[in-house]
Amino acid sequence: MAFEKEMQALVQAERARVAMGPVSDMVAGGLSIEDAHFICEQNIQARLNAGEVLKGYKVGFTNIPVRDNMGLPDSTYGYLMDNMILESGGELQMSELIAPKVECEICFKIKDRIMGLGVTIEQVIESTEAVSAAFEICDARIKDWKCPYPDFFADNGFSARIIVPGVWKPVDEVDLLNETVVLTEDGKKLAEGKGEMAMEHTANAVVWLANKLAQRKKGIMPGQVVMTGTLTPILPIKKGSTYVAAFSTLGTVEKTFV
Repeated sequence: MAFEKEMQALVQAERARVAMGPVSDMVAGGLSIEDAHFICEQNIQARLNAGEVLKGYKVGFTNIPVRDNMGLPDSTYGYLMDNMILESGGELQMSELIAPKVECEICFKIKDRIMGLGVTIEQVIESTEAVSAAFEICDARIKDWKCPYPDFFADNGFSARIIVPGVWKPVDEVDLLNETVVLTEDGKKLAEGKGEMAMEHTANAVVWLANKLAQRKKGIMPGQVVMTGTLTPILPIKKGSTYVAAFSTLGTVEKTFV
């Protein structure tokens, strides 16, 4: 199979918790976006074949000014499997990850299929059952998080874990633009953010995702979740620390990393 070496390198890096160099360096002339999608989709299919369940997606780099400053041409996305979703509270072993970072996000739970080009914010809102406070724990299989843009897709959008409190609020009861969050580390304030920081409206991240998936003849299915991008800076996690994200109406999400 094409790109077998690159696919297995990413799998092994995740299993061994040892970062590798950019995937693009393994391919003569670099990695194309289409090649990167192929690598990721084949690895996800292998996980599905092994019994894992696709539970949704994450959208990355939704803060447009930050994305532009990084020189990235667009946002990114990755797949979320059932074993990547954790409940709020308790501990997470740092040894399960390589170089994790924390993001505060609003997670959407979808009730109606969203599929096809030209999806609008209104369609997303109508198709959303509820929203929740959430952490995304990003992790790169690529050393120092440094790589060309296509590698983000090959490495499943740097997906690792998401943490949700299990408390969902009807989407029409939340001011998605003005929902705020304060992130603390061991009680010390690290950052704060607002809903509009994710593509100027968190539902826009779902719009973007739906249109990108449609280009690959995919869609967002009922019951799946979508992480809509961070409202706070992407920050490295310190072992032994407890992180709490307190949202203005969505409640809190927390996890201790040991």
